[in-house]
Amino acid sequence: GAFAAAARTALDVLAAFGFSRDPDVQFARRIWGPARAERRTWVPVKTPRLPRSQETVACYGMLIEDRSGAEVVLRDSREEVQHSSLLRVNHNRPVTGVLVSDEVPDSGSDDPDYAYEAVIALRTSRGHKRGLALIRARDLPPLRDVLDGLDQLVLWDDCFADDVAILTALRAWLSDGGSLWIMLDRVDFAGVERLLGETFTCQLVNRVALDQVAIESAEPRHQTAAAAAESYEQPLDFARVMVTDMQITHKVQGWPAAFWRPVGRGRVVFTTLGAHAWICRATAQRTRWDPERMTDFEPKPVLEELPLIQARTPPLGRPELFRDYLSERIGYRIASRGPVSAILGVFCAGLLLAGVVLARRRRLEHLAWISPCLALLAAVPLAGLGWRSQRAIPATVGQAQFLEVAEGADQVTASGLLACYDPAPAMAAAGARRGGVFEPEATPETRTTRRMVWTDLDQWHWENLRLTAGLRMAPFHWSSDLSERLEVRGTFTAEGFVARWTGKTLALADAVLAVPGQPCLAVRADGSRLLARPGDVLARGRYVEDRWLSDEQRRRQAVIEQMLRPEAEEVRELPGPLLLGWSDAVDMGFQFPRHPAQFGTALWSLPLKIDRPAGGTRVVIPSPFLPFSAVNRPATENQSSLYDRRTGVWVPAQKPTETWLRFQVPAAVLPLRIERARLMLQITAPSRTVQIVRRAGERTQPLHTVDNPIGQVELTLDGATLPDLDAAGRLLLGLLVGATADEGTGARA
Repeated sequence: GAFAAAARTALDVLAAFGFSRDPDVQFARRIWGPARAERRTWVPVKTPRLPRSQETVACYGMLIEDRSGAEVVLRDSREEVQHSSLLRVNHNRPVTGVLVSDEVPDSGSDDPDYAYEAVIALRTSRGHKRGLALIRARDLPPLRDVLDGLDQLVLWDDCFADDVAILTALRAWLSDGGSLWIMLDRVDFAGVERLLGETFTCQLVNRVALDQVAIESAEPRHQTAAAAAESYEQPLDFARVMVTDMQITHKVQGWPAAFWRPVGRGRVVFTTLGAHAWICRATAQRTRWDPERMTDFEPKPVLEELPLIQARTPPLGRPELFRDYLSERIGYRIASRGPVSAILGVFCAGLLLAGVVLARRRRLEHLAWISPCLALLAAVPLAGLGWRSQRAIPATVGQAQFLEVAEGADQVTASGLLACYDPAPAMAAAGARRGGVFEPEATPETRTTRRMVWTDLDQWHWENLRLTAGLRMAPFHWSSDLSERLEVRGTFTAEGFVARWTGKTLALADAVLAVPGQPCLAVRADGSRLLARPGDVLARGRYVEDRWLSDEQRRRQAVIEQMLRPEAEEVRELPGPLLLGWSDAVDMGFQFPRHPAQFGTALWSLPLKIDRPAGGTRVVIPSPFLPFSAVNRPATENQSSLYDRRTGVWVPAQKPTETWLRFQVPAAVLPLRIERARLMLQITAPSRTVQIVRRAGERTQPLHTVDNPIGQVELTLDGATLPDLDAAGRLLLGLLVGATADEGTGARA
C-alpha cells in the first residue's frame, strides 16, 4: 500500500491499511514529516485468502494519531475518515512484472515497444493472460517481501541500477526462487554487475547494429536446419559478449544471443539481441476494438525455447515440515504419577469405606450423594496439580529454520516455523529488528485489531497481539547477505569424496550428502575436512548415520524424510548435490520480550561444488555419485517400465525381463580409466535364474549367474570383465531375469 499526506504542522502518525474481509488485522507504518510538506510512504500488506471467483477486495487506509495515548483518526474537513478503494487481485499464475521508468507505449501505436510486445506475446502463447505488473522503480519499496507475488521480472532499462536498496531486494528475491529476464541490448552492464556481482560472468566486447539476423540454436539436437537470415528496416541492437559458466542456448554470427544460469533457487535469462528479432507479426490479425485482442505479435520458436514465463521454484524446506518437530519439544508437562496415584487411591479407599459402613447400617442409598461428593473432593487436588503442571513450563518460543545458501551468490534465505507456548492468555509483544516476517496463526475472536507496525526499513512489531493459552505456530521467511563466503568444495580421492569449506566454516551435526535420486551419504568431520567414503552410504529412507537414534535424531530424521520423500507430489526435486546438516538456530532478530525461554535449531542446505582431481590421481567414487537409468535395450534410450527413476522403486514383474543399467560417471573425473567396480544388488527372485551381463561389441557376455537369488548379491568387476565407458562417460550392465511358473520378481540395484 502507499500513502501520500500533506500537513500544516509536523506529522508523527500511523499510516494504517486494512481489508474489509479481514477486519481483525491492520498493517501500518509510523511516519514523520515536517510542517507544510508532502510525505509519500509505503506499507507492506498481506491480502486475505480469496476464492478464485473473486477478483477484487475492498481495502481502506487512514492516518492515526496515537501519541496522546488514545488513537484519533485524522482527516481533512472535506474528506472521509477512511480512504476506501477496491484492490484488484491477480489469480493468473505465473505473474510477470516489469520495472519501468516511464509509461509503456500503447501496443497499437505506430512505433510499438518490441520489448513490451515480446513479453506479452510469450505470455499469451503459453496460455496466460496479457496483464503485466508494471512497477515504477521510484514507487518500489526497498523490501524483498513486496516482490513475493511475482514469478518473473523483466529488466529492459537501467531504472533499477542506482538504488542500492532495490538491488538488495532483487538479489534476495532472485535467490529465493525468482526469475529474471535481462535484455542486455538495452541495459547497461555496470548496473547488472552491481545487481548480480560475481555471478555475472559476462564480458562486453562491443555493441553493433544488425540489419540482417539469423538466430541459431546452440544445441545441435534443436538445430534442424540452417536458420534463414531476416532483414529489418530498422537495425537491431546487438551486444557481443563473451561468457563463462553460462548455459548458452542461441547464437547470432557465432556470438551468444541468449544464455542463462541459476542463482540460488532462481534463474537469470539474458538476451543480447533486440526484442524485434524474437517475435513476428501474428498470422491471425485482430481489430483494435476486439475485447479479446492480446497482441499483434507472436513469439518465434527460438523465443519459445528459452526458460521464461515459468512458475516460481518453491523452497525445498516448507514450514509445515517442522510442525511435529516443534510440537514434540514444547508442550504441557504431565503431572507426576505419585501424587495422582495417591489422590485416586484415597478416593477409592474412601468410597470403599463408605460403602462398607453404609452396608452394615443398611443405608446404601446414601451412596447416591456421598459418591459425587468424594469425586468432587478428589477433583479439586487433581485440578490443582494440572494447573501447577501447566504453569511449570514458562512462556517459550521455539524456532525451526531451514537455511538455503544460494549457489554463486553471497546470500542466504530462510523459511521455517516459530512455535509460541503460553501457559495463560495474555497480550504479547513480538517483532523483528533485522527484517524477516512472521504472522501468528489466527486466534479466536478477541474484539481487538492486531496491527503490524513498521518503524524502519527492517524493523517492525505487532501491536494488540493476544495469544491464547497453549501452543501456536507462526510461519516465517527471512533473508540476508553473507558477510563471508559460505561454500563447500570437494573432489574425489583414494579415500572417497573429500570436501573443504571455502571461507566461513560451519559446525554441522548429522551431516549428509543428498544426491538427486540416490541414497544419502553420511559425512564425517575429519579435522578441516568433510569425508564421505563408499561404506558411508545410508539405506534408502535413512538420513542419520547412527544405528541407535536419540530423540533429537529421530525428530531430525522425520523432517528430512518428509522433505526428500519422492512419493509426495509437492516435493521439489534436488537441483544437484547438497550438503545437509544441523546446527543451532541463527539469530534472525525476531523479538519475543514476554517469552524468556527460547530454543532453536537450523537445517542448512549448501550446494556442493565438485572440482576435478589432478591428472593421474587414483580415485574412489561412492555409489550415490553414480546415478543410473534403466533402459529396455542396450542401444536405446527408452526407459524401462520396471524402474521409476524419480522414486528409486522397482516394479515387480511376473515375466522374464531384460533390463540394462546405464551408470553415469561424474563429469569431474572424466576421462577415467576404471580399474575395479563393485556392483551390489538386492534381489528377490525365487525359482529364477538371474544373469549379470555386459556388452562386448555386438555380443552379450555373461559375467555372473545366480540361481534362486534372495537377498544381497555382490559382484566385483575388474580386468577383462569391466565394461567399457562410452563417449558420454557411461557404463552399461545388463540384468537378465529368467522365467518361472508362478513366482513374482522384484529387484533393486
